[in-house]
Amino acid sequence: MTRHQIFRTATASGVLLLVASCAAEAASGQRTQVEVPLDGGHQLNEPEPESETQPVDKGPDFPLEQDDVAPPAESEADLVEPSEGFVEISERLSELPGHVEALVVEDGEVLLQSGQGEPAPLASVSKIYVLAALVEAIETGDVDWLDAMELTDELRSLPSGTLQDQPEGYTTTVYDVAHRMISLSDNTGTDMLMALLGRDAVEEAVIESGHHDPQLLQPFLSTRELFQLRWGVPELGENWEDLELADRQDVLEEVSEEDLEITSEDTSRHDRDEVIDWYATAEDVAEVTQALAAQAQDHAEVGEILTANPGLVELVQDEWWESLSFKGGGLPGVVTGTWHAQAEDGTGRTVVLLLNTDDTEDMPEHRDELFSLALDALIADTETERDSD
Repeated sequence: MTRHQIFRTATASGVLLLVASCAAEAASGQRTQVEVPLDGGHQLNEPEPESETQPVDKGPDFPLEQDDVAPPAESEADLVEPSEGFVEISERLSELPGHVEALVVEDGEVLLQSGQGEPAPLASVSKIYVLAALVEAIETGDVDWLDAMELTDELRSLPSGTLQDQPEGYTTTVYDVAHRMISLSDNTGTDMLMALLGRDAVEEAVIESGHHDPQLLQPFLSTRELFQLRWGVPELGENWEDLELADRQDVLEEVSEEDLEITSEDTSRHDRDEVIDWYATAEDVAEVTQALAAQAQDHAEVGEILTANPGLVELVQDEWWESLSFKGGGLPGVVTGTWHAQAEDGTGRTVVLLLNTDDTEDMPEHRDELFSLALDALIADTETERDSD
């Protein structure tokens, strides 16, 4: 779907309310693959009890990590009062502190649009661009879902996720790493895939997705690089906004020579250096979300990965969709999410919400509100209701 197709209908009333290359393989040109047992297991090493990443049906209480995924169903988030339709959703979005970019699109028709249409920090929602680059490599035959991947200390990042806790040399499959990257927002897994594909391939995926200004995502940072620039060696991240692309690349060369000596405890939730992040508009995010949903029709693995964690704050009754994909993100003052619901008849609804605020003290409450409104946007004007039991 093109950018113009997505936005073919919209009317205004305050807000709109109709509302690379792959990394080099062995010199021989061969690559290692992992045999998949009949039971679906595919890891070379001993399985991790806390990280089941086979293609299985996960409910909305999928294990959560930090701010990258939805609050668990039947938690305090359920205390958020449901909204009554798109008008109220827009009003409540406007009441959140800071800046909110919101977009709801169904089959090319804009049902809701709020904000200025400006680029916003994405946090881990940016990982959908890495997935898009991976799917391209799969389609060209440069990478296979069952190719083996090995963890090295140079690629180890900070949580969220589980791969950062594995020893050097831990080996698993491309599929497993991609599954963790989306369902668990695994930062180390993201960086492993970026190393496999190459930064250029991810940046090319950004261009191919229709991003309105791809230079905003150049160079496309790994999660480890972001942690280092903001907390590990912040002196290297000074004046990042003012640096030309070549200068930024030089800085990243310096960053690559530095050990990761910080832990999650060193990453303050009140550090608002949002300049160092991944930027896109809600429209940009909607386009790549929809493109991945379309590719899931031809690649079952993509569908399994995208739908493993539906990102719902509450169970629903009689859901109108056949599948629901989700990717969320969170950094200090930033909460983001993109959802795509697809019905059996092909109807598709995409919801993108991006919040950026200086009110870091009350982020859990803002996050609950944002994700509750996302659920309301998914079910507005349908027969689907929240499960109040």
